[in-house]
Amino acid sequence: MKHKNIHFFLLLVLSGFLFENCKKLSDIPTPQGNKSLTFFEFRKIHNPTLIQDISCEIRNDTIYATTFSGTNITALKPYFTAGIEVFVSGKSQESGKTIQNFNAPITYTVESNDGTIKRFVVKFSDTKLPTIYISTNNQAINSKTAYISGYMKIKGKIVGDSLFGGKIEIRGRGNSTWSLPKKPYKIKLDKKASLIGMNESKQWVLLANYADKSLIRNELGFELSRRLGLVYTPASRFVDVILNGAYIGNYQLVEQIDVGKNKINIAEQSVPTNDISGGYLVELDGFANRESVFFSTPRNMMLSVHYPESEDMSQTQKDYIKNHIATFENNLFKSDSIELYKKYFDIDSYINFYLVNEIIGNSDIFWSTYLYKNAKSDIIFTSPVWDFDISANNDSRIGDTVNKLMLDVAHNPKLWINALMKDKIFRNKIRQRWNEIKADKLEISTFIDDLALKLSASQKLNFEKWKILNERIYLNLQVNGSFPNEINYLKTYLKNRINYLNIQFNSNRFD
Repeated sequence: MKHKNIHFFLLLVLSGFLFENCKKLSDIPTPQGNKSLTFFEFRKIHNPTLIQDISCEIRNDTIYATTFSGTNITALKPYFTAGIEVFVSGKSQESGKTIQNFNAPITYTVESNDGTIKRFVVKFSDTKLPTIYISTNNQAINSKTAYISGYMKIKGKIVGDSLFGGKIEIRGRGNSTWSLPKKPYKIKLDKKASLIGMNESKQWVLLANYADKSLIRNELGFELSRRLGLVYTPASRFVDVILNGAYIGNYQLVEQIDVGKNKINIAEQSVPTNDISGGYLVELDGFANRESVFFSTPRNMMLSVHYPESEDMSQTQKDYIKNHIATFENNLFKSDSIELYKKYFDIDSYINFYLVNEIIGNSDIFWSTYLYKNAKSDIIFTSPVWDFDISANNDSRIGDTVNKLMLDVAHNPKLWINALMKDKIFRNKIRQRWNEIKADKLEISTFIDDLALKLSASQKLNFEKWKILNERIYLNLQVNGSFPNEINYLKTYLKNRINYLNIQFNSNRFD
């Protein structure tokens, strides 16, 4: 009985407590609604003309929307959450239904029940890059040899500003890169054109840069080539690419390496003919046997022929260039007559090529080298540079290369560099050229920062499409987790590497 009385007493006390607190809660005013826009985007389901959803960033009283150049934003329905009524110019707005023209900034007014008003300005911008739109009538591009027909247009801004439009043929390209999810492509225009301010050409390349999460290693290699004065460096432009209505990422539109007045300026061959007096463009190429015209040197170095084109080349011309390069190689590896190779090989052009690749730590340096020979000359020149996506500590096969020379990484005795390094004149010229360029050609950090800024909007969309920043893909040596971290990783590598190279090139090894 005593226990029951205690329980009853406690129940009375608790009931009184709850009653009093309920009264206090009832005194709190009912919420008058969220006085802010908390979410704002443009969904493709509401806007069929969009390539994909457009996520927006709300910062203070401004809503920022970023899309591709060429996007029609004149009649879009935004999706938003506010919890209360939203107006534009006094007219009520319904999420996902009310259409607005966003060519100019639009002010959305949020009005709460207590009369408080807050305004948000919606501002559209593009990625600051041209956008390439390619249509193949939904036919898949699944071959590296067979072209399919299509149409390509290039847009420079959200509104208008058409930079190109014309018929094309397109196919896949690349060796290892063709096996990766984000594919590289080769484009052939219906007729020659200058695209986005580059040299006029029919042949173009879209580099995917999938394995390079900085996206800029290829362009960085090209910039070093320009600074060191190689005879020709392919021009390139970063672009966003839409293929058959779907966004496929940030790409690099690059001039196809070719013979021409503003490219490799050598004499044209008379074809088809047995005349051998014109120029030749060949490539030391580890995948040469996949090309139409290829051959091996006496030391089993593989070369492919890029000019003359395979369908035009006579057997006499094929035999000539094969034997000419064999003569150079045989003289290069004759220990008792090393001077003879200089009758066939231009040292200065090779040294510039070598330094570009050594500075950026390119493991492909000795396996992918373009060479050309002009008419009525026995001299073989080296140019242009190409293929830097696994450079700068992005090749797990060889580990950290900050303090490694590429000529030490490549141990194969058949490589030409091994014979060249036996020549004192060649070694001294490397040192001399290095000391000429190190003071004013190798400050590269600002250039990298400028590229990163240029890609700041596009890279976000690219890595939303390809969610790989936290993954080790292909030959990645390190996972850095974000685009800014990738850029800092690249800058740190180059800073430390240039310091290392300065010590090496001024050491006894290059006496």
